Amino acid sequence: MSFVKFHSKAGGAFFFLPETQKQVFKLLGRPCTESGAIAPEEAAEWIRILDAAVERDKRERKAQEEDRRARREKNRLGFRGKALHEAKLWDEEERLEEEERDAGAKVPLSARLYPLLRMLREAVKEGEMVMWGVP
Repeated sequence: MSFVKFHSKAGGAFFFLPETQKQVFKLLGRPCTESGAIAPEEAAEWIRILDAAVERDKRERKAQEEDRRARREKNRLGFRGKALHEAKLWDEEERLEEEERDAGAKVPLSARLYPLLRMLREAVKEGEMVMWGVP
């Protein structure tokens, strides 16, 4: 597995894992290429698309958290109410704990996209290209 280097005169350089690059290009609706460049004129559209994806991801993560919170409260009330199916309550408790561990282990999309969005914004501002490729 090799890293993909993104660089620009406007914003230095950073590396993405290939999986992250594939995810970014999928969000952009573009084929994932080993190397390439984007002009500052195109970068504004990339910024718009990626910002929208970040906002969607934040809303989805918040909705998932609210769902877990509601399920946890329902489960808590089930234990307090001396539910007939206590084993199901324990199973749900385990599912909730696993979902929370998984959610905490995932790097949010906003964190993964931050270096690229920052570079794109600087490239637009300074009129520079953004290039990528395997170093």
